[in-house]
Amino acid sequence: MSRRRAGRLVLLCLTGFAGQAQQSPVIQIETRTVLVDAVVTGKRGEYVHDLTAKDFRIWQDGKEQAITSLSLESKSAEPHFLVLFFDDTRMAGQDQFLARQAASRFIDANSGSSRSMAIVSYNGFLRVAQNFTDDAGLLKDALNRVEGSSSVTSSSKLERPSTGSGTPSAADNFGSRNMLQSLGNLTKDLGVLPGRKTIVLLTGGLPFSSELKSVIAAAIEASSRSDVAIYPVNVRPVSVDVESLPNQETSGRRGRGLQGTDDSPRTQDLAAGQDLLLALADGTGGFLVRDSGELPAGLQQIGEEQTEYYVLSYTPPESKEGSCHALRVKVDRGGATVRARSSYCAAKPPDLITGTPAAKDLESRAAGTEAGNLRASIQLPYFYSSPSVARVHLAMEIAPNGLKFENQRGKLHAEVNLLGTATAPDGSVGARFSDTLKLDFDNQAEVDKFKQTPVHYEKQFRIAPGKYNFAVTFESDGTSFGKIPDFGKIEVPLAVDPWNTGELTLSSVALSRETHSAADLGLVSSLVEDRTPLIAEGAQFVPSGSSQFARSELGFFYLEFYDPDPASVRVRVRVLDRRTEEPKWDSGVTTLPLSSNAGKPSIPAGASLRLSSLATGPYELEVTAFDSTRKQVKRTADFEVK
Repeated sequence: MSRRRAGRLVLLCLTGFAGQAQQSPVIQIETRTVLVDAVVTGKRGEYVHDLTAKDFRIWQDGKEQAITSLSLESKSAEPHFLVLFFDDTRMAGQDQFLARQAASRFIDANSGSSRSMAIVSYNGFLRVAQNFTDDAGLLKDALNRVEGSSSVTSSSKLERPSTGSGTPSAADNFGSRNMLQSLGNLTKDLGVLPGRKTIVLLTGGLPFSSELKSVIAAAIEASSRSDVAIYPVNVRPVSVDVESLPNQETSGRRGRGLQGTDDSPRTQDLAAGQDLLLALADGTGGFLVRDSGELPAGLQQIGEEQTEYYVLSYTPPESKEGSCHALRVKVDRGGATVRARSSYCAAKPPDLITGTPAAKDLESRAAGTEAGNLRASIQLPYFYSSPSVARVHLAMEIAPNGLKFENQRGKLHAEVNLLGTATAPDGSVGARFSDTLKLDFDNQAEVDKFKQTPVHYEKQFRIAPGKYNFAVTFESDGTSFGKIPDFGKIEVPLAVDPWNTGELTLSSVALSRETHSAADLGLVSSLVEDRTPLIAEGAQFVPSGSSQFARSELGFFYLEFYDPDPASVRVRVRVLDRRTEEPKWDSGVTTLPLSSNAGKPSIPAGASLRLSSLATGPYELEVTAFDSTRKQVKRTADFEVK
């Protein structure tokens, strides 16, 4: 990872996003909100954009629910993630060539800012050919590598795998079952990314088998938990399947594909294999591209649907954690068709220490009045995921001196348990999390070196706009060693302004002392940790938990601008002496770069604090934005140079 120094004020636009997200967007148990994506089209297949919450109705387990909010994704600030999944076990050589040609055109049409793609292939095992990136060149290079490494047995003879011959072979069942299980596992991993994710499954079809029904049901459930829409694409020409039937079965029906009236077992199996793919699409909110003839138009529509959907929310009835529920969405407008996932699962976000002695101890500490003896500092910048949801990026610096290290299995081990709660004025809980930070070192020398700097910790959580009191309680776990743990507690106000999509809005400001290349992030790393990185101009800004900087170190800031007309936004950045209010640095009024904005209403930006030009003392960073309506919005962040 390389550090990046900026010697002048540069406002940076988002050019790539391949990161980690904070939790499954399907349901938030703490705030008791279910989010449902719905694609609505008119009589001619056009997308409908002018609906309100009154136009929608939604049922859970057959009981109608009250819709609490509605937003159109094209007005959202969320990034979009899409995976091209090549099932090489079901595609012959010519099918693979056709699929990769179509995928290459799809990449050219759909890659870019706020749209990150990854490429994976399955040929007995899942292989990541390209991590998430918005670089079309890298994605197309990966397509060439995947094509060159494919080794489907039948492809060398240009034969297509069978999709049914009355009874599929054991090998067909085994291979397709494993592929679908890998698909389901991938959807689980994608659950840590924000918003609605898309998987395009390029395959040569499925053999019909009742055994595969349960595997598809499991994949649909995993997709429901992770907010993943699956679009199966059968790249095989449908006429090939029908023409491969005996002459007496195809007589008079050649060229009609699976839409004929033939009731032979083979034709029924072919149709049933398509029905399995259709069930996978219907259950996750995608649609089925039935054959290679539909491939160009189907892929074009898949690309469009990354932003052509509504997000509805409702408060669900009480249900058991982990339980799944049937969903049905309807639109009350003549000629309109709605497509949405068929279920949601009450999957609670990870709360790692709930129910443990450590959790009970933290709850008691949080309710008490003691401040504790462990010291830390926190920053709580927030950014908008949608008009009704903000993501708070907690950054924390913990003084390491109070941490207890004990020998465990040859390692020097310490743990920090944390409990965070955002409480509204009426006492309701807007967000809550618990977590454990684990530290392991080989010897005391490594521990001593580690203790020379504060322990950096990050956590993201979602919350509705409003005013809260945020408290984080943390302790060095000594209970497992029979000791009383040291602890600390910090309470700060958290005020999240509402975002009206028709007006200029700014996020809060995140201070940073470290940046990395965003190219170092990818699909695998993005599925490991629970966070969405702050990225602008190919750089990841790591938020700092402290507002104190040394003149000799690097300092940065990051924030996001939201406006229905981003091209009209002007911005001015100043650094003021907090004691005298005298300006020490003034950027003047400048425009935001939009070359990679792709028409989105959000513009991530970051720049250097230029600490070396400032004398020691307290300062205020002031960011002011203006738009064409003459609205002015200001955000400030206090920091200190030592």
